[in-house]
Amino acid sequence: MRKEELSNILHSLDIPVNEGITSDGNINAYPRIVYWDYIWQDAVASGGEYVDQETYQISFYSKTPRNEKLVCLREKLRDIGLHPTIYHEYIPEDKVFHSYFALEVVE
Repeated sequence: MRKEELSNILHSLDIPVNEGITSDGNINAYPRIVYWDYIWQDAVASGGEYVDQETYQISFYSKTPRNEKLVCLREKLRDIGLHPTIYHEYIPEDKVFHSYFALEVVE
């Protein structure tokens, strides 16, 4: 998957999406997604050239468990053959459910 494809899928959910950090305007928006790259790795492509392979964390924040937009995101990823393990935690001080997973992206 390319980064542009990942971005398109996330934005297709019609909820706030930020890369890197949550914008001030989205800090209290639920559900919302924040995603960022946390691993950079060289990969040899065809012809011996290098491409950047990056691993992104996708964090989904909501006020309810199993939010319908998270389920929709999971279905969209399944449709293109991606089946990430999705982890969940509850953040009591914020009263927010945080679901997160990793995807590899080629730049």
